Amino acid sequence: MGRTTTIMFAAIYGLLAIVTSLALYRVMDVSITYAASMGILVFLIATQSHLFAARKIETKEMKSSLDILHKTTIELTTKLDHAYAELSELSTSVKEESIRRNHAIVSEVQVIEKMIEKMSDNFDTRLAETARVGAVKLDQVQGTDDKHLMLTLVREALEAGRVELHLQPIVSLPQRKTYYYESFTRLRDHENNVIMPADFIRVAEPAGLISVVDNLLLFRCVQIVRRLTQKDRRIGIVCNISPHSLGDEEFFPQFLDFMRKNSDLAGSLVFEIGQKEFTERSVTEARNMSRLADFGFRFSIDKVETMDFDLADMKRAGVKFLKVSAEILLTAIHSSTGGALPAAPDIRVEDMVPYLAGFGIELIGEKVEDEASVVELLEINTGYAQGHLFGTPRPIREEFLEETDEPLKMAS
Repeated sequence: MGRTTTIMFAAIYGLLAIVTSLALYRVMDVSITYAASMGILVFLIATQSHLFAARKIETKEMKSSLDILHKTTIELTTKLDHAYAELSELSTSVKEESIRRNHAIVSEVQVIEKMIEKMSDNFDTRLAETARVGAVKLDQVQGTDDKHLMLTLVREALEAGRVELHLQPIVSLPQRKTYYYESFTRLRDHENNVIMPADFIRVAEPAGLISVVDNLLLFRCVQIVRRLTQKDRRIGIVCNISPHSLGDEEFFPQFLDFMRKNSDLAGSLVFEIGQKEFTERSVTEARNMSRLADFGFRFSIDKVETMDFDLADMKRAGVKFLKVSAEILLTAIHSSTGGALPAAPDIRVEDMVPYLAGFGIELIGEKVEDEASVVELLEINTGYAQGHLFGTPRPIREEFLEETDEPLKMAS
């Protein structure tokens, strides 16, 4: 009750007391002292009655407020219990996911360690055979010592994790927005010198170890891709895979099991193989490509030398992209045959994109070096392009792999 209301009621009760005193004094002809006493008594009775009624109303309002507060407390307690239960479930889920990822990483490391051991064993065995029967043609390399040194450098680089992933952007046309990166793997020795694929392949092939090296590099590539896609899943990675890896009956099942456990990467990882390797792939290699496709992984075909495609076979194999050099496409555009593709006279180059789309395949114009080529690629509705015009292969800066809030960045 407000202060003004209280004063008003007090005035009313005072007026009532005065009226009572005057009535007793004038009408009842009592003494003025008695009349005044009765007026004071009336004022006190009215005041106490008012206070009692007001206290009763306040008590009722307080009880109502307490009931509302109690009800609110119960609701909040229930919500807190639900929130605690959800947090417990989330904590359990996070722990299970952490355990799953740790198991995947441990499994990967174990596979890589086995491969390294196998590479070392095969190398020693091969050297022994070479010394005994000369089975390996050492004239393919500079010498046995050089071969031993190079393979030792490769093994040490892999063991120490000195593997770099160089990325080149693949952009959409005409927006030139980066949607994919093609990956190129590089090794570094203990002195930080780059070991190019041509160098270690040159010595690994005569030793019969190229499939081991391919698998090791492929595992490392996938490992880095997984770390990258945790930062930004909007970017896809195209990773080269060799027929040696696809056809290796000893190591590929381990790699396939690893990819099955990481099938969440299927939307971010595309495996790339050359056109010749694709068309000449063995039954084993085709079967293993199909197994990867079953997990949702798709393929890109590059190093196109002929436009005579078996698109139905490519579709069955899970091919998503076809890379054709800008030179081949521009030659077809300016050819005297009116835009007909070489080795495919029934298909005009301007119809190539919708023709491929009918089989779920998208065209990437690669090795684009100038703006004039971009203009002509746009005329045939090429959806993607790759080349030095849009960016050269550059290594990922390692520190950005560890930052959760940074976009994909490369070293300058």
